[in-house]
Amino acid sequence: MPDTSKIWKLAAPDFSALDSIWRNPLPFVLWPVGMQPLLAHWMDEAVRRGFDEVEVYVADRPTAVRVALEEGVYWSRPVRVIPVAGEADAPADAECVDRLPNTPADKFSGDARALLQRWFELQTTWMAGRDGGEVSLERQVEGGWIGHHASVHPQAKLTAPFWIGPNAQIGPRCRVGPNAIIAENSILGEDVEVEEACVLANTYLGHHTRLCHALADGGALVDWARGCRVDIGESFVMRPVKRQSCGPGLLERAAAFIAYGMLAPFAKLWNRAGWTSREIVVPQSGAAIPLLTGSGGPLWARRWPWLWEIARGRFRWIGILPRDAEHWKSIPSEVLSQLQSCCFGMFSLADLHGCHDPSDPEESIHAIYQGLQADSRSREWVAKNLWKIAWSR
Repeated sequence: MPDTSKIWKLAAPDFSALDSIWRNPLPFVLWPVGMQPLLAHWMDEAVRRGFDEVEVYVADRPTAVRVALEEGVYWSRPVRVIPVAGEADAPADAECVDRLPNTPADKFSGDARALLQRWFELQTTWMAGRDGGEVSLERQVEGGWIGHHASVHPQAKLTAPFWIGPNAQIGPRCRVGPNAIIAENSILGEDVEVEEACVLANTYLGHHTRLCHALADGGALVDWARGCRVDIGESFVMRPVKRQSCGPGLLERAAAFIAYGMLAPFAKLWNRAGWTSREIVVPQSGAAIPLLTGSGGPLWARRWPWLWEIARGRFRWIGILPRDAEHWKSIPSEVLSQLQSCCFGMFSLADLHGCHDPSDPEESIHAIYQGLQADSRSREWVAKNLWKIAWSR
């Protein structure tokens, strides 16, 4: 029978040569627009239009795009990322993902500064198109949006349109808007003004600062009005918001210590033939340590020695699978730094998909996704299926 499935073809633009000011490690289609990457808005639209499958033709860093989409699992439909040499190699009927869905197509031609301005226009278009009746964890306030667990000081002034992401903190006498984006986990100190500008995730802006026609990204200030980037060294002016340590907490370590002793007889019974030792490299310290793994019984029994690594503070219950030097070399350079910031775990997102060893070609896809885009969501998925994973063979 002929294939009657509906396939949506998308083409990711290659703006890498133009990104000489911001120097973002991700391709343009993964730059944030509101609460998610630009490409995710197109995937949402694919669901709304009822497409059965999506094909994305990518010339700029296809590995990062493939990892971000994770083959469409989040959208419950298959997604194929097809690397191409250039934009011209994409099918003629593919829609270009250089704008938001359902907005007029206009081919971009400009310099690095114009690219940043175009990206900011996507932010304002997204805010203007938000529907007050849509289901959302955010609340609409004075013509703008405030995410869950965000705090706004009573003395702060908000001018629509604006979007304040989850867990953001707005200090006293701050002026936010119009056309201001304050992304998740960001902090504005006292008397800060953000107008026609973006404060990206995990960024702190210090007291008495003003941001206009620019973006703040951790310690980098990118001014598209002047076409320049400045890396700020003074932490009281601007800095990245420190992430919590990826290591285990005291409760995790205590639970692992108890489990190590209680499960020892059963694990040793299943692995009477012995244990295999391999040398893994811990990315945070660069230390090479021996790690024992069994070959018999369910997954928890084979990895029983790993509990001791959790008790010592070197692993977590949920993280990426431990890797040796050769496996680290197999990770694409464009995403290596993000993955190296992750902690090893006894159980991982890859385990949920049946990939229990870094030698499995599919394992790195799941590991990179876990480290690059959605570690907290991945941990939640693994935690919900922990019993199934622990007893898998």
